[in-house]
Amino acid sequence: MPIANKTFVTIKNSATRKNLLASLLILFLLSVVSPASFSTTVNSQVCFLSSGTWANSRLTQAQSGSFRIAFDATPSGPNIDAVHGLSSVRAFSFATMFVAVRFNTRGHIDARNGSAYTAESAIHYHARTTYRFILDVNVATHTYNAYVMNGSTQTTIGKGLAFRNQLAPTSSLDYVAAMTIKGTSTFCNIRLNSSSMAASIITQPLGQSVTAGQMATFSVATNGSAPLKYQWMKNGVAISGARSSKYSTPITTSTDNGAQFRVSVSNASGTATSKPALLTVTAPIIAPAITLQPVAQSVSAGQAVSLSVAATGTAPLTYQWSRNGSPIIGATFSLYTTARTAASDNGSQFTVRVSNSAGKVVSIPATLTVKPAAVPPGCLLSAGTWVSTPLAQVQTSSFRVQFDVTPGAAIENGISGMSAAPGAAYTDLAAAARFNPSGMIDARNGGTFSAATAIPYIAGTAYHFILDVNIGTHTYNAYVMLGSQLVTIGTNLAFRTEQVSVSSLAYLSGLTVTGSETICNAVTTTSAAATLLLNSSVSRLNFRNVNVSSSNTQNITMINAGNSSVTIAQVMVAGAGFNTTGASGVTIAPGETTTLASTFAPSASGTATGKITVSSNATNSPASISLSGTGVAAVPHTVALSWAPAVTGVIGFKTYVSMVSGGPYVQMGYLPSTTPAYTDSSVQSGQSYFYVVTAVDASNHESLYSSEVAAIVP
Repeated sequence: MPIANKTFVTIKNSATRKNLLASLLILFLLSVVSPASFSTTVNSQVCFLSSGTWANSRLTQAQSGSFRIAFDATPSGPNIDAVHGLSSVRAFSFATMFVAVRFNTRGHIDARNGSAYTAESAIHYHARTTYRFILDVNVATHTYNAYVMNGSTQTTIGKGLAFRNQLAPTSSLDYVAAMTIKGTSTFCNIRLNSSSMAASIITQPLGQSVTAGQMATFSVATNGSAPLKYQWMKNGVAISGARSSKYSTPITTSTDNGAQFRVSVSNASGTATSKPALLTVTAPIIAPAITLQPVAQSVSAGQAVSLSVAATGTAPLTYQWSRNGSPIIGATFSLYTTARTAASDNGSQFTVRVSNSAGKVVSIPATLTVKPAAVPPGCLLSAGTWVSTPLAQVQTSSFRVQFDVTPGAAIENGISGMSAAPGAAYTDLAAAARFNPSGMIDARNGGTFSAATAIPYIAGTAYHFILDVNIGTHTYNAYVMLGSQLVTIGTNLAFRTEQVSVSSLAYLSGLTVTGSETICNAVTTTSAAATLLLNSSVSRLNFRNVNVSSSNTQNITMINAGNSSVTIAQVMVAGAGFNTTGASGVTIAPGETTTLASTFAPSASGTATGKITVSSNATNSPASISLSGTGVAAVPHTVALSWAPAVTGVIGFKTYVSMVSGGPYVQMGYLPSTTPAYTDSSVQSGQSYFYVVTAVDASNHESLYSSEVAAIVP
């Protein structure tokens, strides 16, 4: 923009400076006493030069309302530091500038907004190019809009900018001022327009979300010359009395959901209408209430029981069933079906807690009555007494005997096996299988009981036992069917020590010391059928939660359940994050086992699935084991255990853990603890753990397991 035919005023520290300022002051005073016009040009033929000093030009009259002022400014270089703006007194420091635009040292134009400079976009400036600045100022609200023109193009520097922090309380502006610290700049053609600023909206009203029965409040921030008039509308219809910058609805109902609210703002210079603000009204959350309580049940031992509850309340409702005050893992629906009951379940009380985000309610206890089960025809029932049934014929060489045994309790001590005469003592049994007090199945091997793998039993479930007996060698193999899978209890087991010289076996006998059991369907054959059978210890493997970038390894036992050698030709694994080693190319003799090590190492969070396929020459090949696990972000958790202090003679305690209720259990740590407490820091989120404790004396004799306790890690 040309600046010819202008008079430049350079402010310096000299007498000339004082004379010029005096002349300018007289010129300003003359203009003040003249009648003020709607639009005034201030010193249109004078340009002010700032070069390391403050330059000031007084307005024709102080401005205390809304006004527009425009002026030209020309930077001498591409990276100067020059500020132009408005003050209420002659500017002598940056802190006296209420309103300011700037040529900054990075080569951009910006404007003051409270405590800092800002710009809506990057506005580059060039040396010796004239820029036209336009400032729309509202002294009453201490805000302004700033624009710059380069030729015919107008660019917004900022809207709704706040006066400088230190100076916001001012009531009028009197001077145009400039200061250039680096380089020089001029400002000319100051034009003041004190017309009304049209109403505009700075901050749009925001959508609101409330619950039915609450009020919603909308607000708008505006700019423009006073007086400003407001009118709020709902769905396009004016709301009576809603004539301020804020509007609060009456108490809302569900019919208000989706309503749109706008506001129009007007003054003498124009009207602005806001964007619509959406009102979302949600239904109130109602706490749960039980409408149908669980009903007491009476069944015979071995039967399952179904309990149900009906409740009302805002969805989603969550359920948690408890037995005798302890939560039942996985019982989280309105209907709960127990496992097969045992005599020990008699008198149990079941409750259910129903909850949602508004509250919770617990049902009235429902009592379970368990009556003794009727003994099926041809079966034996032992409940603290010895029972026996003769074999079809006396056996003197090799034979196979098969029979079904159903435990009446989850933890009992019941044994069944072969004897020469009706059983009357443990020493009468040459070959025997047992439901032991730790909740596992094992078999007699000489002077002790053992098992090739951990085999838990469940109350009320019938287990099919197979004993391949060789009286000549006084040895036997013991198996149990778990569903359709044959699981080896032990092979080449020795007869009980007291029966090493027995020459015949003629009876199936049994005794249950604690709990009860029924023995049915005894069948004997003189020789074991030839089979090629390869079984796995599990049909599915769940690694549960495993931390990302770590791993969890579990072993799978492959068992030759036949009477001929089995060769594993290939082991294949599918599924991201899963790997398996071992067993490939291995030949397994009858009754022997080999181990597969399966590892889950997730690389990312989320559920993963896979499968192991074992191919062999067995008739049931290939064997498949499904895999699953969940990768989770690592979150540290601990389980703290404590129990009653030791009695006399106890020197320490061993702590055991299992991922399954009833075991098998794994010892925690290598040495017994000397205090009645233990902290497990290896637990993972989302897992359930089951703990038991034993006491150890000075001779390293270990007690039976304590009662089991469960810990659910959140």
